[in-house]
Amino acid sequence: MPNQSEILTNRYNKSFCIKPFTEISNSANGSRMLCCNSDEVIPHYEVNGTITEDFLNHPDMNEIRRKMLAGEEVPQCWQCPRSEKARGTSHRTMVMKQFERLLPGVADDIFKNGTVDLKSIDIRFGNKCNLACVMCGPGSSSLIAKEEADKDLEVVDLNDFSLDQIKKHSEGIVLFKTTGGEPMLLPAYKKCLEFFVEEGYAKNISFTTITNGTIDYSNLMPLMNEFKLFKVSHSIDAADEQYDYVRWPGTIKRLERIHKNISKNAKQYKNIRLEFGATIHALNVNQTVKISKYLESIGEYDNYNVDIVYRPHYMQPGLVPIEVIDELEAEAIEWAKHDPFDNGYHQEILDFVHSIRYNYDTINSNKEQKQELLNQLEAKTIFWKEKRKLDVRDYVPYYEVMQSK
Repeated sequence: MPNQSEILTNRYNKSFCIKPFTEISNSANGSRMLCCNSDEVIPHYEVNGTITEDFLNHPDMNEIRRKMLAGEEVPQCWQCPRSEKARGTSHRTMVMKQFERLLPGVADDIFKNGTVDLKSIDIRFGNKCNLACVMCGPGSSSLIAKEEADKDLEVVDLNDFSLDQIKKHSEGIVLFKTTGGEPMLLPAYKKCLEFFVEEGYAKNISFTTITNGTIDYSNLMPLMNEFKLFKVSHSIDAADEQYDYVRWPGTIKRLERIHKNISKNAKQYKNIRLEFGATIHALNVNQTVKISKYLESIGEYDNYNVDIVYRPHYMQPGLVPIEVIDELEAEAIEWAKHDPFDNGYHQEILDFVHSIRYNYDTINSNKEQKQELLNQLEAKTIFWKEKRKLDVRDYVPYYEVMQSK
């Protein structure tokens, strides 16, 4: 039976994706991207036009569209082919299915005619954030920018001109996604929600917000419920005190309290859906199944998504000792046997572990490069120990072995 990647390739080709033809995507520091998973296409220091002008007319965007229609490799999209090779699915396969569900047949028309038709917006409203997560950087966290004394990036906010551009092109939008920084801390976030509701656009939009989950946004739920669908995806990268290290200065105890309150309040609204996502990296591989068990314990048992961290390169999960992956796989196999909800997501977790093993094999094919990545990771943990007064060896049980092999 063909997997999702094979189905998509047979229908179109190996590189076609709907995003560059239908979506504006912007990083927190203003660079232009193809989607939330791509590398930047136009660096922020080269941006001259508005976000809509760059999407519609920039020559680099037009060349990427040509390559996708021709089935040629697009370097900025390297993550999806890697994921599809490892497990048959990717961000590309997911968004293509989502787009087909929302606008049946439109992707076929775009592939046939090369049409550019704005239907989706993916915007970071700024980099203001109250966490400094180990896999993040100053472009997405003002706390990290401050910690690293990056004065150019300490706080970046989406200015009113950019917000006006979004408003100007919002009629006909069916998808809107935003992250940060932490969106719940940024003024433009609420302004945007209010605009869509007041203009009557909200009823046609599926809105997705990615939050670190440390802000209780119950007061915004009546506004969120005005949308056709409002998904709030909560980032959670550990289910015990290991969280306190990987998502510093957050604490798992506070997070759990907020999760329970949000989960209870969201049940009052028919159009709000909660999701939980983990980015699995070198310092939380062992948490993959534990997070799933934690979510079931608070009643959020079927909305768990996991992704591999490829950048920074020194955070890739394949750097861990093989014994850690073996133990995780054994745990996932046992977990997959007992799926009381019979919805297949326990098996999905096991399939994801195979992606980690694939990443391990790739990294270990070059021992010299692997050692360089381990050295970079050690340098970062030393930096964090000095700045945050936390020792990685007190939180990540396999770290010492990882650095000694």
